[in-house]
Order: sequence, then C-alpha cells, then structure tokens
Amino acid sequence: MAALKKKQTKVDPRMEAAVDYFAGRSHDAWRKQLLKTNPEQKGKPRMRQRGGIMVDINQPWSKLHANAKADNKNAARDAYAAVMKFPNDREAAAIEVHKAWIARNKHDKSLDKALFKPYAQLSEVEKDKDRAHVDNMKKAIAATRKSANVATARKAKTPAFKTVRIEAKHWAKLEAAATKLSKLTGRAVAPEALLTAGLEAIVAVSGAVAAEAKSKKR
Repeated sequence: MAALKKKQTKVDPRMEAAVDYFAGRSHDAWRKQLLKTNPEQKGKPRMRQRGGIMVDINQPWSKLHANAKADNKNAARDAYAAVMKFPNDREAAAIEVHKAWIARNKHDKSLDKALFKPYAQLSEVEKDKDRAHVDNMKKAIAATRKSANVATARKAKTPAFKTVRIEAKHWAKLEAAATKLSKLTGRAVAPEALLTAGLEAIVAVSGAVAAEAKSKKR
C-alpha cells in the first residue's frame, strides 16, 4: 500500500514575520496591563486551557509554556487574516478577530460565558481588546515590512560577481603563457591572475592614451 503523502501548507514569510513580532509583544503588553489593574495577581498562576492542558499564562513571554505561545501565535495569525481581509475597516477587522477568538476558546470552560457574545453585544472594554489586536497587527506588519525593505536595500548594495566566458582556444593560450611565466619567475602563476593583470594593463594604457589625446586638443 502506497504511503500517504502529508499535505504541505505553504508558509507566507511576511505573515510569519508579523506573527513573531506581534505574539511576544502582545502577550507581554497584556500581562503588564493585567498586573497594573490587578496588582494582587503578581506571582499568582492564571490557569487557562491551551492545547488540551491547563497552563499558567501569567508568565512573561520568555517563560511562557509552549502551548500558550502557540495559542498566541494562532491569535496573531487570525489578526493578520482579519487585517488582510479588512485593511481599511478597523471595526470589521475587530469583528473577525472576535469570531476567531470564540472559535479558538469555545471548549475552555474556565472563561466567562459573557465573553462569547457576538461582537455587537460586547462591552466597549471588550471591544477595545479586539480593536487593539487589529491596531497592533497593523503596527507589526508595518515594522516587519520596513525591516524587510532595509534588508533588501542592503542586499542590493552587495557587489555582484559576474561570469566571464572565454573560448577554449584562448584559455589554452592563457594556460600556456602562465606555465611559461611560472618557469621564468620560479613562482606559480595562475591563468586567472595573468588574465586579470592583462586587463588591468589594457585599462591603464587606454586611460593614458585618452588623457594624452585630451591634452593635445587643448
């Protein structure tokens, strides 16, 4: 029986760059606000279901459980999709973010049922959380796009190496001349070095001739 081929999903590097930028910053910003408004939460576990297990999300990004990080990245991908779908409509994008949140968290019994209401029925405080996801994803897209443009510009400034094609008969003459010169000087001379020296000499002579011709015209 032939082995089943695993379906490969094409990864969008622009999306993944924005997701990586967004996920950690978004989580740490959320945690900072949590501890600011609820100082008693400092050092206390905040258990949530992530990837089928309960994990403490009251941790900085660097110490966050892998399942929680994966959930944050999924949230970032949903935010990216919402912004791509409604690039010029903040409220429509926020509605998409909320729908995606419900789909990801519908099996988590620890969450307040009121949070699962349709977007239009949420309080302004809750709506602002979805809007913030839209705003922060737009910033992430802009920041990573700028970084990509800088990297492209730097790459463009890198000197390009071109290939020079030489007919076999001419290359044979170069090799013979290099061998002869090597015997005369007692030092190994490569055909490439001989070619380079010859070209440099031609350029130098051409420059001198051009300069002399220019001076005679004055």
